[in-house]
Amino acid sequence: MGSSPSGNYAATMIGKTKSGKTVKQEAPVHMVLWTPAEREEGLRYSVIYEFNNSDAIAVYEKYLTEVVAPKIPKDGTVILHGHTDVIGDEAHNQELSLARANDVKSILEKALAKAGRTDVVFEVYGFGEDESLSPFNNEYPEERFYNRSVVIDLLPQKI
Repeated sequence: MGSSPSGNYAATMIGKTKSGKTVKQEAPVHMVLWTPAEREEGLRYSVIYEFNNSDAIAVYEKYLTEVVAPKIPKDGTVILHGHTDVIGDEAHNQELSLARANDVKSILEKALAKAGRTDVVFEVYGFGEDESLSPFNNEYPEERFYNRSVVIDLLPQKI
């Protein structure tokens, strides 16, 4: 493409058929030079908790430690939104959602500390059973199951 940001080109494709015959075909293509985004986008993850429990199961602890923590941007922000289903006392669900979010925070902080990182800011929220903020409805058991969660947003450093 040289110094041109875009252009029309002819692409030549060469392949072999199952019988071993070589096939060559040309096709016109329009190419545009890729430029990286000016602003880095954030990432979103989530973990699901057992009914009325605020301790992550072992597989999620491993997931948070080995998959999520390494993707937290340098000097980034981690926003944790804890949720519950609508079963049980509203005040208890409020506390439970915050405990779940703090459980995720604790696991991530431990993983970051092992990597020698102290550059991350955490924001922790517990939304309880607030249906206006819950990821799913609460009408069916499957929806309630998925609401027993913590949503994790990883945001790059604010410029």
